[in-house]
Amino acid sequence: MECDICGKREASFIVEIEGAKMAACRGCAYHGRIVLSLEESPGPTKPVDLGRGPKALKLEEDLMEGYGKTVRKAREARNMKIEELANQINEKASYLDKIENESIRIPLKTAKKLERALNIKILEKVEDAEVPSELTKRSKKELSLLDMLEMQNKKKGK
Repeated sequence: MECDICGKREASFIVEIEGAKMAACRGCAYHGRIVLSLEESPGPTKPVDLGRGPKALKLEEDLMEGYGKTVRKAREARNMKIEELANQINEKASYLDKIENESIRIPLKTAKKLERALNIKILEKVEDAEVPSELTKRSKKELSLLDMLEMQNKKKGK
């Protein structure tokens, strides 16, 4: 399956970006919230043959809605400065600020460190889901976001 963002033929995830669900490769998946993993195993990146049918979700845990507010509330309840928490979990204060503002999507490893340090829950179990059929069927005439951007730049003469 092709990445809807850059057009590469190695989409490994279904991501949600501003309400739209689309296929994305590893390099583009960070632009949105990962909804489904199309990888067969957690090992090396390997495109999935969707001819056998949609793959189940491989993520077992994902960040819950409002995780940043939960982190901030727990830190403030302990009268901790952001720098103190950053030192405790071996991260930068600026990184924690971005987490609390939810301006970045944090890795599960960092989320688990925060859960242990603050004794909170910001990860939730994710149920198995199937890839929607409209996302597994892609016409050769459909354009990726990169294709549309290149066409727009050609029109502008760039």
